[in-house]
Amino acid sequence: GNCKEGEHILRANIDMASPNLNMRDPTLYRIKHESHQETADKWCIYPMYDFSHPISDAVEGITHSLCTLEFEDHRPLYDWILQKLSQNKVQILPPESTNLPQQIEFSRLNIKNTVLSKRKLIQLVEQKYVSGWDDPRLPTLSGLRRRGVTPEALRLFCERVGISKTDSNIDYGALEECIREEMDKTTPRAFAVLKPLKVTITNWDNTNLEYFEADRHPKIPELGRRAVPFGKELYIERTDLFDVEGPEGKANDGKVPRGWKRLLPNDQVRLRYAYVIQCDEIIRDATTQEPIELKCTYLPETRAGVTPEGMKRVKGIVHWVEATTAVTCRVNQYDRLFTTDEPGSTSEDGDFLQDINPKSLDVISNVVLEPSVVQDVTMKLKDIQQQETSSTAVITNKKYASDLAYQFERSGYFALDPASTISTSDNDDDGSTIVDLVFNRIVTLRDTWGITQKKGNKDNNGQKQRRRGTRGAA
Repeated sequence: GNCKEGEHILRANIDMASPNLNMRDPTLYRIKHESHQETADKWCIYPMYDFSHPISDAVEGITHSLCTLEFEDHRPLYDWILQKLSQNKVQILPPESTNLPQQIEFSRLNIKNTVLSKRKLIQLVEQKYVSGWDDPRLPTLSGLRRRGVTPEALRLFCERVGISKTDSNIDYGALEECIREEMDKTTPRAFAVLKPLKVTITNWDNTNLEYFEADRHPKIPELGRRAVPFGKELYIERTDLFDVEGPEGKANDGKVPRGWKRLLPNDQVRLRYAYVIQCDEIIRDATTQEPIELKCTYLPETRAGVTPEGMKRVKGIVHWVEATTAVTCRVNQYDRLFTTDEPGSTSEDGDFLQDINPKSLDVISNVVLEPSVVQDVTMKLKDIQQQETSSTAVITNKKYASDLAYQFERSGYFALDPASTISTSDNDDDGSTIVDLVFNRIVTLRDTWGITQKKGNKDNNGQKQRRRGTRGAA
């Protein structure tokens, strides 16, 4: 500690005339009066990265050190250090190793609409643009895990992207497609209505509920079946009704969208696994005139997909949730964190923060779920609670909330968020469990971002064409 920082350094004697700057007698050790996370203040000289890198690889028995392309010029120094130590009989290899490690370079992984730079990720976290290192919008391992992305999906993505020597920018949709492919194989199905619209079955006289059996997964019978209750009051998606007579109908000049197969006033639609219903009356909000309830009748003879003889087949099928057994939850719908393919490319100073997508998170409250989901959630959260209170020093096969994921039919893939909680109410005589549910959207069923971008480009091109035409006419 007698010398100040910068007063002395230890350099290698190689070749000051080398065309490679890294070989011009590089610095090996420098003085640094800083506390170390492992040795505290015991040392005040520290090795440079280029010196410690090959030595640590050799000591740990690394055979191939994989680096990105910017380290290609550092490889001669990497090899020189190992060769000199070997020539001077310095034992750096473990007993079972016979060959010195090799450094191999490849292009770094770049993904559109996100950043992988540690410096930029730190900036996003520290400046509160995201909720933390495990924010599901970040490409961190903790963020991807919280979002519900599986290790299998990441492996598939890496296999498809491969390794190259050329820099490239991979489309984010390629990662999403790998996620969809893996999630589809194992993820159970369930009903969730994101934006509920109440439906009252006026001719339902039964005071009890009726239950329909549905597969948890259409291709994995081993996952079993689930009971889906049906009764007088239901919820369907607001987007599954096109209100011809309301505000959206007037905005579309009273025209039904081309190819529309779902519910219309005085028309029919099939409830998945259940009955065909007909919309007889729409109850509206007095101020906005938006539908708040549908009065419908069901056709008993159409149970479980049956189309009676002489009846026209109903093409439209929608999902639904029975109202009295429905459980409310919150859904976080995540999308790309940045609006541009290369964040920072749109501003002169390269400020990537200017390209943050203000719609990257859409929080939807009062989403309703079928009851089978709640049973699964309760079991999962209890397992996690037991794991956290366990006295075992090392936990193998650690459980995470996001391990529980579903395909909410016609909406996307969703995973349980660790913010979900369970508690047993003292007021409940039967000891029932109250669940505070939060789900994160992992990925949509289709690439909706790509469709939106193409539509936006088409609209912009159309405006340019119209402007050109105007100038030409003038």
